[in-house]
Amino acid sequence: MAALGLNLNYLISYIVNFFLLYFLLKKFVFPAVSQMLEDRKKRIAEGLAAADVARREAEEERKKLMAQLEAERAEAQKRVAAASAQAEKVREEILAQARREAEEIKTRAIEEAEAEKQRILAEAHKQIAELALLAAERVVREGLDETVQHKIIEDFLSQVSLN
Repeated sequence: MAALGLNLNYLISYIVNFFLLYFLLKKFVFPAVSQMLEDRKKRIAEGLAAADVARREAEEERKKLMAQLEAERAEAQKRVAAASAQAEKVREEILAQARREAEEIKTRAIEEAEAEKQRILAEAHKQIAELALLAAERVVREGLDETVQHKIIEDFLSQVSLN
């Protein structure tokens, strides 16, 4: 071995030191490192399992919230439709009331116009009767001359047409 440049004493001491170091590492360090690696492996597996559970729970919660949101949306649409129907009903009631009031106003106006017409006719009849009485009075006062009667009648007619 000397020809190879190896010293047998050193080689044996290296081999003994290697096995001694290996034995000490195997006895004290490897179990601790192995346990640490095993613990880390468990923590990672637990973390992944917890993340998977959290993901599933989040997905279920999202589905619940989406269903609740859809239900709220449907309820809101129902409320909007109900409010719209109520508004349409109120609009129709207002229009019907306005039509009734307009018809009442129209009827009242027609009645008032008819009453005014009757009042004006009555007043005109009264004035005509008064004028006829005045004409008859003049005719009687002035005698029964035919030309005078025609003149009085013409005066009477001109007064009636003026009023």
